[in-house]
Amino acid sequence: MDDGMLFQKLVGVSFYQAALERCAAGEPVRIIHEPDNPHDPMALRVDSMLGETIGYLPRQSPVHVAILQHGRGVSAVIDSIGLSRSCQIGARLSLALCDDVLVVQSHYPDRPTPEAPAGGYRYWVRPPKGVEQRAA
Repeated sequence: MDDGMLFQKLVGVSFYQAALERCAAGEPVRIIHEPDNPHDPMALRVDSMLGETIGYLPRQSPVHVAILQHGRGVSAVIDSIGLSRSCQIGARLSLALCDDVLVVQSHYPDRPTPEAPAGGYRYWVRPPKGVEQRAA
């Protein structure tokens, strides 16, 4: 973390190589929550300015927690883009937490946007088994 900026590598980029080829460092990106994602109901998709998915934020990132558990918005740009050792294009984002509203969309293009959970996103985060959650 540097001057309030967070840096985060994208995951799942092997599925989005063609879209990443059309991206450049300094390009703004959009973070989108996919509550109906079949692999992770808390998935945070990253779309380029062309509206193409370029990857996802890792589940265990501090940005993920700040957005979904604390209800923060995020502003992000591609900090760097390049080839990895496996000869796949990867990207690192530069992110700043803000008070913008998080965009919610369906994982499936032909389905309507799912409803946001009652009480905000923080109620989607479940405590580990055996840990009692205090009422807010």
